[in-house]
Amino acid sequence: MNFVCALLPEAKPLIQELGLSKQKIDSPFSLFKNKSHQLVVSGIGKQNIATAIGFLHGFAPSKNTAWLNVGLAGHGNAQLGTPVQIIKSTDHSTQKSYYPPPIFSTKLEKSVLLTCDQPSTEYQPETAYDMEGSAFFTTASRFCTRELVQSVKIISDNPQSPVSKFDKSTVSSLITPAIPLLNLLITEMEEIAGELSPSFQLGTTFQKIARLHSLSQTQEYQVQKIIRQADLFALAHTEIISVFSHSTNLKSALKNANQLLEEKRLFP
Repeated sequence: MNFVCALLPEAKPLIQELGLSKQKIDSPFSLFKNKSHQLVVSGIGKQNIATAIGFLHGFAPSKNTAWLNVGLAGHGNAQLGTPVQIIKSTDHSTQKSYYPPPIFSTKLEKSVLLTCDQPSTEYQPETAYDMEGSAFFTTASRFCTRELVQSVKIISDNPQSPVSKFDKSTVSSLITPAIPLLNLLITEMEEIAGELSPSFQLGTTFQKIARLHSLSQTQEYQVQKIIRQADLFALAHTEIISVFSHSTNLKSALKNANQLLEEKRLFP
């Protein structure tokens, strides 16, 4: 699972909780990892977080690795220290919005997020404010399914305690109490990622078919669906590969493969 934090003090509670070790690599970003988790400290701003996500994906490429952004945010009415899960992210400059699918059962409060180019001194009700969120969602969603791209913000300032009075030494102490709720979300995200991750055999079979035919993105999905259905009906992958090998073109191969699956469905 991949974690992205803008600042090291934001990352420290997660680093300690997950037992992550700093990696000695030639990179502008600090990277921490264990056997199953990677965390990158991106720096503040949309460009920094987008570049850091690309770096982390290149370091540990995987199609269905979950991505979680954890950091501080201002809010129009939430109490300081409240962790909120983002259900809508809007970029202030472009007004483009992103909607993370709300499929998880955690008890985290929910909030919309407005990403600004500069620290915001305006506080609208029911709205969180940061400087990275929109870029996190749009960039990380290129590398995995949207369900596995999530963000949790811990509230650091509000109208009663504005950002101008924020004490930077309190960053980690604000995030640490949210760790138990974060752990529940992390567990759910990892479980779903495990369910979505294709088996080794599926990947091998797909690669063999892809070498036989040039596939569009839609056709890739169709082929992967056929392979998964073959598993459900205990149909040997060699039979699926044979269909694609002996069909005159891709259209007929897809038709013949689906017909084979239908026969298996009717006559198991």
